Amino acid sequence: MKLARYTPTLNLGRMADLSPLFRQPFSGFPAMAQLFEDFFPVSTAMASRLAMDLSEDDDNFYARFEVPGVKKDGVKVEVRDGVLAVSAERHDKEGDTQSTFTLSRSITLPDSVQDDAISAKLEDGILTITLPKQEKRKPRLISVN
Repeated sequence: MKLARYTPTLNLGRMADLSPLFRQPFSGFPAMAQLFEDFFPVSTAMASRLAMDLSEDDDNFYARFEVPGVKKDGVKVEVRDGVLAVSAERHDKEGDTQSTFTLSRSITLPDSVQDDAISAKLEDGILTITLPKQEKRKPRLISVN
């Protein structure tokens, strides 16, 4: 008896046929597609939010927002009741048409942030907000005797 090793082939042509099904699952049913978009307006909600990255070190938390093409006077940073609200407004003018884009994002701040020492810097389309930690909340090294 002769044994042959089975090597399945991956048919990428068939996989590509399934791609539209996953991207727009209700495209064959117009009424369902409209109902889905009414309850889950993903494209509108995601388009109006600022892209953000959070990080921390021993002394500070950092919130970085992508605000390409926005000038310093178009950025508004506000802290109220433990919530950091950032909004950016960009004005574009092409010929006689003028358009305005407004993006915003809000995050809840940890209790360990000093509200009165928050600083912001806009450089090369990246808004960096430094959120200093309170002294009593900073980690400290304890030596073992």
